[in-house]
Amino acid sequence: MSHWLDEEEQRNNPERKAAEKANLAKRKKQEVSENYAQIAVSFNAFLEELYNLTERVNKLPMETRSAFGKIDGRSKDSHLDNHLNIFSSSRRISKTSFLKFLSFFSGSRYKNTRVAYIYVSSKPGLVDIEIKELLFLRISRKDDKSAIDPDKANQKLTHFISSVPVEMLDHNFALSLIDWFAFKCESGDCKAINYLKKMEV
Repeated sequence: MSHWLDEEEQRNNPERKAAEKANLAKRKKQEVSENYAQIAVSFNAFLEELYNLTERVNKLPMETRSAFGKIDGRSKDSHLDNHLNIFSSSRRISKTSFLKFLSFFSGSRYKNTRVAYIYVSSKPGLVDIEIKELLFLRISRKDDKSAIDPDKANQKLTHFISSVPVEMLDHNFALSLIDWFAFKCESGDCKAINYLKKMEV
């Protein structure tokens, strides 16, 4: 029977931990690859739908989308090769009534950002979607920066990850996400966001 000291040294061995981490990443990458082979057609069709809707929105007259400017969409490489796609938009808010606890800043203005990370899950038949809504205080030169509490100045209004059956990602779901990115609805009133919240992991 080994001594506890030997066991602890072995358990906390940096090389062993690195090997375990590498094996876990390799296994997860393989699971993602297998899942993508299964759901690729539906997953890619949904992304194409979302990119097409994004392009249509961005072609509208500027006065129609003056609140948010445009919706960004792009793919990004990841260490798991999980076909990550990121969609985002933002708007500027100048009314201090939006967050009363920030109203003591002179000329308070905020940047409200919405982001969705969409990627193939390591679980069969599922797509993972990470939702973030952030609020950043825009600081003017007249503000006393030393009086700003970072926890209040920058707020996570919404942040969660959901695993969704790929068959649920249809045209109506894409339209609802577009409504959210275009700030046509608050997060609590958006059908897609409410569904994703129910599927939170």
